[in-house]
Amino acid sequence: MPDTVRQSIRERLSGSRPNPSTYDVHGVITRVYADDHLLALAVQDFLRSFRSLPQAQPDIEFYLLTKEAGSGADAGGRYFAGGEVLYDWQVLRYSRNGQLRYQEAPGAGSIVADLDAGLAVAFVESGMAARAWSVAHLVFFPIWAQLLKTRGIYPVHAAGLERNGRGILFPGKSGCGKSTLSLHLLRHGYRLLGDDTVFVRGDGRGAEMLFFPEEVDVCPETIDLYPQLALARNLAQDRWQPKARVNLSEVRASSVTPSCHTDLLVFPVIAEDGQTRYERVGPTEALAELILYAFLFMDPETSKENFALLAGLVRSARCYRLYMGLDGSELAAAVDKIVAAA
Repeated sequence: MPDTVRQSIRERLSGSRPNPSTYDVHGVITRVYADDHLLALAVQDFLRSFRSLPQAQPDIEFYLLTKEAGSGADAGGRYFAGGEVLYDWQVLRYSRNGQLRYQEAPGAGSIVADLDAGLAVAFVESGMAARAWSVAHLVFFPIWAQLLKTRGIYPVHAAGLERNGRGILFPGKSGCGKSTLSLHLLRHGYRLLGDDTVFVRGDGRGAEMLFFPEEVDVCPETIDLYPQLALARNLAQDRWQPKARVNLSEVRASSVTPSCHTDLLVFPVIAEDGQTRYERVGPTEALAELILYAFLFMDPETSKENFALLAGLVRSARCYRLYMGLDGSELAAAVDKIVAAA
């Protein structure tokens, strides 16, 4: 990372005493420094399941520094005027210049990162500090996920569950019913690895799923189905996340599992006719669809390894499409049959 960026970090932290937090995420140590208490709390809540001893040597160092809106305090942006744009979405722009990466989230902040060095510096708009969900998911997570990918851990937009030693990955876009499906299955003895994001890494036989137990995002219809969720929901408002958020540890204790081999790949679809059913999917079709949910497009530096992992996953796992009807018991019974056939 350029010396001017490092100097900017030193200047911003001079006179302050940031309290670093350390997290062991499946063997990859992340240390987070923040110059604002609310920024620190946002990441601490997001990664609370991975808290580790501060003596651990970090693989990734991540700085969260506040800046006033329009102050131009971002010392990294100047290096990306001629950089290559890798991803440009409505709320996120991601560029590269050599080994450096630059992320902009208009109205939220920007980040400069050196993937090889495992170093990232975020300049967060001061008004964002109180928006914990946005700090964690919009500012912190995208770059942090890229840093994890360079260290062999890859995110998938999916739910992950386990039953009797069988791991099931349910990839799908937001709104396809992953969270509601997860809650149905938890009531029938399944254990959760994640309801929206699951990490995977190679295990010699295909892919190992690694838990990432965020708060579950649920819509009002799901809370109507499970009234007990209302007691555990997070009522904090955030304009980038309109759904209610539920801490599963408050709903069902010991409902998560740390890791398991991926035996089944199941693509959930809301059934238009309301009838639950399932069908086999070939590996080529499964791979083409899985790629859509694996963040492959974000950075070509890790795309080859990521693609190889996904290809190994569809070869080793049995692949299905699950059409989800309205009856929760029928839905759980269908998944039971898929598991039994594996």
